[in-house]
Amino acid sequence: MLQSETFEHYEDKTISTTSATFGLLRKELISNLGMKRAKAFLLRYGWNLGVAHAKEVLKNPTKLEDMLNKGGELHLQTGQISKMISERTLETGENGEVIYIYATGKWLDSFEVKEHIKNHGISDHPVCHTLAGLGSGYTSMILKRKVFLKEIKCRAMGHEDCVYEMRLEEEWHDHPEMLEEIKLYNESSFIEELNYTYEQLLEQKNYIEKVSTFHDTLTTKLSEGHSIEELVLTVSETLDLPVTVEDLNFQARIYEGFTDGEYEKLNEDFLNSLSRTRSGKIQSVTYNKTFIIRGQYHNRLVTPIIVQKQIIGYFTFIYKDKTVELENDMKFIQRAASSAALYFLNEKTSIEAVENMKGYFFEQLLLKQYASESGVIYRGYYMGIDLKEPYYIATLNCSSNQRDSSSMEFYDQIIQSITRYLEMQSFNILITEFNNQIVMLLPKVQDLSFILGNILSHLNNQFRVVNFRIGLSNVSDTIEHITESLEESQIALRINNHDQVVYFENASIVGTLINSKNMMTIRRKAEKELQPILQLKEAKRDELLKTLYVFLLNGGNLQQSISDLSLSMSGLMYRVSKIEKLLNKELRNPIVAYEFLLMLDALKILGDIDV
Repeated sequence: MLQSETFEHYEDKTISTTSATFGLLRKELISNLGMKRAKAFLLRYGWNLGVAHAKEVLKNPTKLEDMLNKGGELHLQTGQISKMISERTLETGENGEVIYIYATGKWLDSFEVKEHIKNHGISDHPVCHTLAGLGSGYTSMILKRKVFLKEIKCRAMGHEDCVYEMRLEEEWHDHPEMLEEIKLYNESSFIEELNYTYEQLLEQKNYIEKVSTFHDTLTTKLSEGHSIEELVLTVSETLDLPVTVEDLNFQARIYEGFTDGEYEKLNEDFLNSLSRTRSGKIQSVTYNKTFIIRGQYHNRLVTPIIVQKQIIGYFTFIYKDKTVELENDMKFIQRAASSAALYFLNEKTSIEAVENMKGYFFEQLLLKQYASESGVIYRGYYMGIDLKEPYYIATLNCSSNQRDSSSMEFYDQIIQSITRYLEMQSFNILITEFNNQIVMLLPKVQDLSFILGNILSHLNNQFRVVNFRIGLSNVSDTIEHITESLEESQIALRINNHDQVVYFENASIVGTLINSKNMMTIRRKAEKELQPILQLKEAKRDELLKTLYVFLLNGGNLQQSISDLSLSMSGLMYRVSKIEKLLNKELRNPIVAYEFLLMLDALKILGDIDV
């Protein structure tokens, strides 16, 4: 039942106020309670006004129609409107009880519209709540049936007039929006509203204090020089949640709060829930803000860790209880990610200083600018690299049709990106730019192929318009062979133009025969024998070299060579004849053909020709 105890025990006194004063009250209600609760208060306020007026009318009852008409007079007397136009249908039973009522009408010059627009501007919903409540309360008291008015058009929304409908409560059963509005009449009193608001404010204050204390705790940990592992442990223990710090491929570097087995199961559930491209790659660009993932077995709250405007990883809260409202922890995870970002920024600054030293040290190794092997091994310890252990040399090739992929600035970005990524993996390497290439010294580990694949995947996500390939040398167990290992990695890339990771151990016999000791000899021999062709103009030279290479590669098979070169038989025979004349050699001689094919392969591997 709607409450009207105020009017049961006390004699009402009429007080007057201005529309501006009421508008100020209305503004404060909306500002402090929110639109929904302010609306509830204004509806109930209007209802009680209507009930009070109806009780005065019922002291001297007349016909129902006459008493109902007096309801409109209340609006006019209080200055709430300048005029009201309405049409009403009323049906009563044999005993005079009301069995049906329906009315439509307009309120002209509503004071609520004026005050709302002045204080809040144009609205996206009706605003004449006091008028609707007053009409509902007055009519319900007169008819002894619950009747409710609903404003369906409002000048505050830009409509021409404020229009309402009136119906019995049960007649609104097929209007969900009105049923929600009717519930507002039956809510708590204003004092209870204030108590509720106070409780909300107190809860919010406690929440903010908890977030502030949480942030202070993490800041203290950072200032005291604690590690990222200790920071993650603090977050997990403080919030009593499993948490992880993950790289850009959503592989955990650190996690706390569950066992290895639990992590593997939940991480598989998580990865299956991520958005992917048609090729199966994770759409990392869609995860640049805090987001929620709801898996089959758990939910996750994830936010990026951003250092100098670049995402370097993710902080994750894990919820095994899927009923928990994750939104409540938004501020906590953002504070945690900010603290992690500060840690990694400090690490980045330190790493960059160390990496500059390591880069210079690596260049000295490649140039063999050191006095003794024992001395350079000792220096390697300070760089986190044990040069007595087996190692590989890798050369990273970058190419792009859409950006300059050979500038020093671009190389620096690549080196920093790889360094940050491998730091997240706790994998230490030497890396530098050397002779316009990016070169890496990689310790021999069991899963090196997996690591190289992840490096390429990381680079492809970071630099989408660039193609990356890695050439890997054979394993070496002494630093004396570092130059040879570098050559092997470069030769591997020249031999294979297709694979993303190319291993020198899979190189052709010609590739394996080339090294720094015989490189100049092979080059001089090949250039001497092919000099008559090499001295021609570039277009003619390349045409004949390609014809020679394809013809020899096909073992002198004319039909296959015609197909590969897209030539006619006469065109091919003309070129072969011209080549034989220039070189003064018979190409169908197996020994001659074999030697020339080896020379062409050698020049191709050395990068001197492109056939």
